[in-house]
Amino acid sequence: MYRILFFLLGMGMFTQACSTATVDVADDRLREMRGVWVTNVDSEVLFSPEGIIEAMDYLADRGFNLIFPVVWNKGYTLYPSQVMADYFGEEYRIDPLFAEQGRDPLAELIVEAHRRGMEVMPWYEFGFASSFESDGGHLIAMRPHWAARDSSGALLKKNGFEWLNAIHPEVQDFMLALIQEVVENYDIDGIQGDDRLPAMPSEGGYSEFTRELYLQETGREVPSYSREEHFLQWKSDKLSDFGGRLYEMVKSHNEDLIVSLSPSVYDWSKREYLQDSPEWIRRNQVDILHPQAYRYEIERYLTTVDDVARFSGYIPMEDGSFYVERGNALVSPGVLIKSGPRYNGPEYVLRAMEYHRELGLHGEVFFFYEGLHHANQYLADSIYTHFYHEPAVLPYRENPDWRFPGILLDADHDRAQIPQSGTYRVMAAFPVGEHFDGAVGITLNIDGSDRRVSHSAFTSDGGWTEIAQLDFNNGATVRLSETEGLSEARIMFLIRRN
Repeated sequence: MYRILFFLLGMGMFTQACSTATVDVADDRLREMRGVWVTNVDSEVLFSPEGIIEAMDYLADRGFNLIFPVVWNKGYTLYPSQVMADYFGEEYRIDPLFAEQGRDPLAELIVEAHRRGMEVMPWYEFGFASSFESDGGHLIAMRPHWAARDSSGALLKKNGFEWLNAIHPEVQDFMLALIQEVVENYDIDGIQGDDRLPAMPSEGGYSEFTRELYLQETGREVPSYSREEHFLQWKSDKLSDFGGRLYEMVKSHNEDLIVSLSPSVYDWSKREYLQDSPEWIRRNQVDILHPQAYRYEIERYLTTVDDVARFSGYIPMEDGSFYVERGNALVSPGVLIKSGPRYNGPEYVLRAMEYHRELGLHGEVFFFYEGLHHANQYLADSIYTHFYHEPAVLPYRENPDWRFPGILLDADHDRAQIPQSGTYRVMAAFPVGEHFDGAVGITLNIDGSDRRVSHSAFTSDGGWTEIAQLDFNNGATVRLSETEGLSEARIMFLIRRN
């Protein structure tokens, strides 16, 4: 019904919203999020450097500008984690597959995405879920007091996932530490939680710790019914409080980093997983929001997106009031394009994208990368033809060129001009998949003066590898005068933002 009334009730609001969503007053480029999740399940992308390079080029060539790579699931990180080693031992430092390969797929993906001017926000997919159909996995086996409990006292399970107690301070501190080490050690553009961060099934809240805390704070015993109104709200508020700590931690490190959250759709999300996204908006503790409007029928999808827009303050409720005041959070819904053997194809997706723009939403994020290819009628090509052929910058950036593509010096580019003042990562090209040990050096001519960078003992596992960080002024002219130890004279400059 609202799709019919929208033009009658909100043309003024629609015009304003669309101008905010797509057009910068001082810049005629479109401003919208064009995101995609990159998984390590039902996808080969992260399993090799070549897969990452191919995927990032594929996405950039089709107009995407925002990548959410998985970095946490099944109790493992997809990067070398000192936090995991400290909490659980050296064997849990990184997912065993990547330990065997000796790779850091997050570091590789960041370089390849930034090379093409796309932002990267690591995605903590499992959040407070400890495992999937594994009785809690090694996290709960080694720290059993971290387990969430249902009303019978059993390990909390829902839809195959086993859960940590998201209300326990040790569990919260552990999760914050996982995120903080990525924030501090990688040149990322933000971080992302999803329908499991911050989240916990509403059936939980019955561990001994949580029972005692509820009694201490409220003077009440926990009720037998897990969704009793007061108990449900108390649990939900605890997770919103955690979200506030997460937001503050990220912003205290770098206020330009973005906090992205992709919960289930409200208010089902609150009843089932204690996710109160309107409250997050009220508290100003989320920058971009991607509710997972995962539906297979397009009419159901459009109705769900109406709810997303209503509960985010983009459009009024049916009585004309607004459920929540529009804060600073920008919304781009999560769109399901593949789940196992099922796909949502071009006709469905193009109608969904059209409707996002009618509502003044700020783009979309697709789940997941493998749904963009031939098995789904080359969906990415249809998206590019109809919506993404015109380049877009990200709407949450005051500087629309925050993450511009890498600057190359090679046989075809004998000089480069630096477009913005800042610190740059100086990357040298090594053969992909080949290990290098030895001396390397380069001489850069910067505005007529030579600058030498050299290492007597340097190691690379192949691909673009950082050899220095240098500060450049806007407009500086740089040439590559000399190289030593490199199989090819190729250098790239990536601006460092974190």
